[in-house]
Amino acid sequence: MNNHDVDHIEIRGARVHNLKNVDLDIPLRKLICFAGPSGSGKTSIAFHTLLTESKRRFINSFPNSMKFFTERPAAVDVDRIFPVLPVFGLPQINPVMGSRTVVADVMRLTDSLQNLYFSASKELCPVHEVELHIRDVGEQLKSQIKVVVPKGVYHILLSPNEFIRVFGEGYIPPRSYSRERKSIEDFNESDDFWEVMRFKFENLDSLEKKWKELKLSQFPLNYFLIGPEFKNPQNLSFHFQKVCPKCDFESKPVQTVSAFSPYSALGACPSCNGYGANLIYDEKKTIDRELTIQEGGLKLLNYAPFEDSHLALLKVLKKNKIPTDIPIKKLPKDFFEIVSQGQGDYPGYKELQKYLDSRKYKPSVRIYIRHMQKEEPCLVCNSSRLNKNIHHYRISLGGRLWGLQEVMELTVQDALSLFSQKRIKEENHEARIYRDICEKLKLAAEMGLNHLSILRKAKSLSAGEYQRLLLIKYLSFKGVDSLFVLDEPSLGLGETELKKLLEGIRLIIAQGNTVILIDHSEFLQKNSDHLFVMGPGSGKNGGDITYQGGPEKYFTTKEKIVWETKKHKLKTTQFIEVSAPAIYGKNYPDFKVPLEEMVWVTGDSGSGKSANLIKIMANTLYQRLHSEWLEDDLFSVKSVKSPQKFEDIFVISSDLNRFTSRSSVGTITEFASVIRKHFLKLPVSKSMNLKEGHFSCNSELGMCPRCEGKGSIVIEMQYLEDIILECEDCKGLKIKPLYANISDGKMTVAEAYNLPLNQVLERIQLTPKFRRIWEYLKILNLDYLSLDRGLNTLSGGEKQRIYLLSKLMKTIQNSLLIFENLSFGLSEKELKMLGIFLQDLLQFKNTILIIDSSKHFEHLATSKLEFTSAKIQLKKLD
Repeated sequence: MNNHDVDHIEIRGARVHNLKNVDLDIPLRKLICFAGPSGSGKTSIAFHTLLTESKRRFINSFPNSMKFFTERPAAVDVDRIFPVLPVFGLPQINPVMGSRTVVADVMRLTDSLQNLYFSASKELCPVHEVELHIRDVGEQLKSQIKVVVPKGVYHILLSPNEFIRVFGEGYIPPRSYSRERKSIEDFNESDDFWEVMRFKFENLDSLEKKWKELKLSQFPLNYFLIGPEFKNPQNLSFHFQKVCPKCDFESKPVQTVSAFSPYSALGACPSCNGYGANLIYDEKKTIDRELTIQEGGLKLLNYAPFEDSHLALLKVLKKNKIPTDIPIKKLPKDFFEIVSQGQGDYPGYKELQKYLDSRKYKPSVRIYIRHMQKEEPCLVCNSSRLNKNIHHYRISLGGRLWGLQEVMELTVQDALSLFSQKRIKEENHEARIYRDICEKLKLAAEMGLNHLSILRKAKSLSAGEYQRLLLIKYLSFKGVDSLFVLDEPSLGLGETELKKLLEGIRLIIAQGNTVILIDHSEFLQKNSDHLFVMGPGSGKNGGDITYQGGPEKYFTTKEKIVWETKKHKLKTTQFIEVSAPAIYGKNYPDFKVPLEEMVWVTGDSGSGKSANLIKIMANTLYQRLHSEWLEDDLFSVKSVKSPQKFEDIFVISSDLNRFTSRSSVGTITEFASVIRKHFLKLPVSKSMNLKEGHFSCNSELGMCPRCEGKGSIVIEMQYLEDIILECEDCKGLKIKPLYANISDGKMTVAEAYNLPLNQVLERIQLTPKFRRIWEYLKILNLDYLSLDRGLNTLSGGEKQRIYLLSKLMKTIQNSLLIFENLSFGLSEKELKMLGIFLQDLLQFKNTILIIDSSKHFEHLATSKLEFTSAKIQLKKLD
């Protein structure tokens, strides 16, 4: 595409989700920002229309042989998109589920480090720290000749067969040796050994030169030596691998860059298979010492297939007079030996665990085992994931030699300090790799990720941290006429980091690319080149463009939100006190959190907010309450003291992507059950003897058998696009038409599932519990959703509020609630409504912590907990 041919992306007739036949022109090579309330259609236009259709058409340009192995997006409901650009998308979640991927992998730093070590590293002896080298032939000869002062002429010999293999049939040596006459004379073909060369020890340099000319180093041969002191041939052995000059450590040469990759069989540690950790059975998860045996304290034996083993153990314990009605921690040592090793018909934990491991081919067994295990750092590779055969490869950095496994143990900040010291005068391949590494590390530090360990598991990152790592990859992009669609890139960023983000985005645009943001940050909105505001409301009340143009005009006419502060009246403040917390190799100062207050938690990225409050404090309190861990991350803490015994611990973050394709608003809020019970009360339902399952697309009683409750049928076309057709039997209703069309006189079952909740629930008599939930729905601005709306189609803000609502199915009181990035996906007006809801939760003796960079929370919170690099400070807010 010529840069001067087209100056905008033309979208016509976009009808995805709630979009109302939207037409718009998006300027090219500019910074575009989409704003508006949550659920107004921002994500639908930018991600589900523009990005998805661009990806689909790009994949359709592949050869058929490639399309077969590629997951292709479904066609988008839009009349026209032109031009279609190469597109890169930044999701609003952390999708990483596996345990192998680490921070360095996400930011593409691993590849750069592997290339550097393959091209520039040196082999050093791991004991003596000296460089390995190939020993000279003369040096090897001296060590093997057992004479005090070697004099005269010496001859190196080979058997006739090996001589011919090296030199060929036509080459005749000058001399040969016969065992019978025990002397070397002019060549005789029948002799036992043929001469390769002769030398004097005074002229070993000439021997080395001749050896290289004949290229003998490349042949593994059995050499022999005769000389003046000995008439019988002596065996000689030559090694042409690099060795340590002080010991026998030999080189382990690498032939490919894959030898430095944990994703390759060559480079991965064979002990942990490149994961850096091994899964072992955790005694805390298999035995709860606080419970009795009768209460189920032997958790492994609660697994249904082990019922016979459980009964066998009870017989053994009865025979050994070991009680089953006292806490396990008070039982004698003999008990634990019996549980582990077995006795009589009871096989023991070890045998049961072996049995489970042998059945891991079954998904259900794998899932069960995973709940019983914990990760233990691999001691063979020291968690580096790398084969120990390459640990001795080193490069010089900062005045010392570093192995790749040592570099991977650093934080982003430490690695940047180390690599930025390197000075290379010549512009070569090595220099380009060093520069690439420094650029990635510098960008990561500027994006507030300098605290991250390079080996930190990607699955443990917050959604904001994961997004910024992907941004590093995008911001280092070199190319033109591409499209970048970024969803809430401001998540978790402070003002300084937002400025760095904007600078990076401007560099992408300066190359001739287009960047589209979906973001509620006023800073990014005001600094965009063109602003689209979706609305005016959410759901069916949205889907239109209410403003498009420069941001200046919009912000001069924008409605100003007046915050009605509703401060919680404090009585006597008590605190949760945390002493000596440490995680991810970093120690933090002691801190305390006031109880029964709303606390706003702030601080730069990487200052330890989530690590201390969620992974240490909440994790410890949750374990005390539920006898299991909320998070799997390794940490240490001297003490976590709370004068209040919480009824429950809730952690609600923006990283909510663990939903199935069948999860819907109705299933997670339980309002689907309310609808089913409402229609079951009808006389027609009673006369047909219907059950709740008849009104559910997830039950065999009610689901349409043809489409299996999906409402559509997918015809797989292999090399072509799959064809998605509306189910002819149920007409897209998902439920058998006989049941879907039952009416209460106001609406049918199908309409109850597909109409907005504010049109459905007003017509139904609700119990006190669901009246309360209905009020919460309206306060959280979710009443425009339909019960049949899939959770995977919701925006990030909608998902977070729906998840919060699901936790409120019972009254929350005397609990600890921690919200991370609560402002994610929400406009200021929606935050104000959410603030009223949070203030109400305080009335039930709850403690609320809000980890968020949005300054709007200073209107709601009573205290501010500020994290800095040096201290953690608690302040009262006026």
